[in-house]
Parts: sequence; C-alpha cells; structure tokens
Amino acid sequence: MEKRALKDLLKRYRENKCTEEERAYIESWYNKDIKDEITISEQEIEHDIQAIREQLPVPVRRPAIAWRGYAAAAAVAIICGLFIYIRNVPDAKNLSSKSVVVTASDVMPGSNKATLTLADGSEVLLDDQAVGTIAQQAEQMVYKTEDGQIVYQSGEQQTDLSKPSFNTITTPRGGQYHVTLPDGTKVWINAASSLRYNTSNVAGERLVELKGEGYFEVAPDADRPFKVITDNQVVEVLGTHFNINSYNDEPSTKTTLLEGSVKILEKKTKRTAVLKPGQQASLGKNNKLMVKNVAAGDAVAWKDGLFRFNHSDIEIVMRQMSRWYDVEVEFEGEEPAIKLWGEVYRNVNASQALEILTYFNLKYRIETKDGVKKIIIHS
Repeated sequence: MEKRALKDLLKRYRENKCTEEERAYIESWYNKDIKDEITISEQEIEHDIQAIREQLPVPVRRPAIAWRGYAAAAAVAIICGLFIYIRNVPDAKNLSSKSVVVTASDVMPGSNKATLTLADGSEVLLDDQAVGTIAQQAEQMVYKTEDGQIVYQSGEQQTDLSKPSFNTITTPRGGQYHVTLPDGTKVWINAASSLRYNTSNVAGERLVELKGEGYFEVAPDADRPFKVITDNQVVEVLGTHFNINSYNDEPSTKTTLLEGSVKILEKKTKRTAVLKPGQQASLGKNNKLMVKNVAAGDAVAWKDGLFRFNHSDIEIVMRQMSRWYDVEVEFEGEEPAIKLWGEVYRNVNASQALEILTYFNLKYRIETKDGVKKIIIHS
C-alpha cells in the first residue's frame, strides 16, 4: 500500500469514518505482507497506532520497540503484529490460566506455583492452598493472601526470635511466586528459581540466598543490612529496589538497580562495584565484573507479566520462554544471529508469544515427543 493511501486509511480509522472492510483490514494487518517501503515518521506511526489501540475492545500495553536506524516498514510490521495478536488478551495481572484456550500442540503459560519448605523440613505446595493460614512455625503464622502471595505474621506465643529458622520457596519451570519476608521486604521469584531466607529476627544482618531470578523491594533498616547471596556474588543493600538474574545457564549474573544503591562483591577476586539507579552489573563466568547504564525496566518486565526484548539475542529470548512455558527449545539448522525487539504478555499461550518470531523472518513449530513439549525454531 502506498504511503498516502496508508495514512488516509489510518486517519479514517482514527476518526471512526472507515468502512467495515477497511476496519477489518486494519485489525488484521498483521496477516498481510507489507512489501513496499513505507516512509512514515515515528511520531505519525505512534499517533495512528495509539488511535487503533483506543478503539480495540481491551487496553493494550505500548510495545517496546527500538525505532531509530530501522526501516519504517519493518517498524510498522512489528508494531502491528505485536499489538494485534495481544489485543484480545486482558491485563496480565487479571488473567487466570483457566481462561486461556490451548490447542493440543500449544503450551499453556506459567502461573503462580511454588513449594514452601519450612524450618522443620516439611513442604507446602502453595498453589494448592486456600486463602488463609497455610502453616505455623513456633514464632510465626504463614498466610496466603487473596492475591496469592505469602506473608509472615508473629504468632501469639512469644518465643526466642534470635535463633535462625530458615524457609525456602522454590518455583518450578513454568512457575513464579511473590513473598513478603518477615522484615517487610517483598520478593518476586521467577520461574525455575529458589529463595532461602531466615524467618527469625536475628540481629546484625538479613541474609537471603537466591538461585535463578528474583526482584527485591527491600524494607529499610539501617542497623541490619540486607544481603543477597548467589553462587558468585554478594549484593548488599540498606533499602532499595533491584533485580538479580543468576540462572546457571546464563553466561553472566546480572544485577539491575531501579532505586537506591547496592554494593556488589565478587566472591573469588573480592572486586566490588557500587550501582546507581539505571545501572546493571554483569559478572561473567570469568569473574569479570562490568557495569553499564541500561533501561532498568526491561530487567523487571517479567514481574509485571511481560516478556520485553530490546536488542536481545534470540538464544536469551528462547531461554526465557523455555523456563516460563516449561519446554525444550531446539534450533533446526544454524542458530540465527539476530536481535529481537518487542513486548509480549507472559499470560498468553506459547504459540501467541512465539508470533514475535515471524516478524523477524523466523518460523517455529511445537512438537510433543515422549510427553516432552519442544519448540523448534527454523528459518
């Protein structure tokens, strides 16, 4: 479609003056091949896309798209594809997995599920628990709230809180969970991760151990520094918001700061780095510690129910999807050396999330063999 015709069509749509056929064309644009070069400015595209969003039946998040330096035609294709295929998905925070339609070859998204291991070694499957008290430890009651998170409250009996009492929350592949620790610190735990923490009010330090990925909003306490221990580093804070990605299958441990200040100690070389908001520390397998400025919101998009890709390597993207959908991923032929941009809700089926690949000239299929679901990526 020529530039002028396209702009006229978008204008009529925005003003609610287009025909039913034209409206259907706009709202199914992602099924069309946009082969001609379209030179429309970023502002024009955003203006028209916003108008389309406002007329669609449910609100849609603004796609996270890298614009500058790329053909406008590609930008239009990516934007239209992303917002069209998620337009009928309610807000990620309000969608129950029971409302998702899944076909035999598709894969359901992950959900809130985890196992809580108490101090005595007993285990509680959190997703099976009703709202209310789910466990009692000597000095505390453990509750599950209406929004599905775990909180701790002191019980009636006054016991010695100085003795360590460790609990562990473990999420499977395809699971996530939110816990408020006894000190008021809030932690969101991503898929295939675990958090071990002391539930007692021990003086000195507040220590937690993280494997996998977690986002922390630390309750301030100047007398009791909060420390997060991973396999290769220690992160020390007083009160702040930050994310740590420390999966073993990732090439580096990444600590991203949103608010406050944190100090990172690399265990082996004892090198340190102090982060400011908007900075990310990357600690590689070679123990090299690097700090750079980043879009910090990208690192915590998962907490808000989103996959967000910003010049992301495809193997990183597929590892995220593999954990969330609990599937294996294979590349058929040579692994494509491409970067992905875009934003997709995590509460959609795998086939919907994977549609982003089609805008980068990639194809996929979902197979099941011996009970194992697998995503095959090919050109």
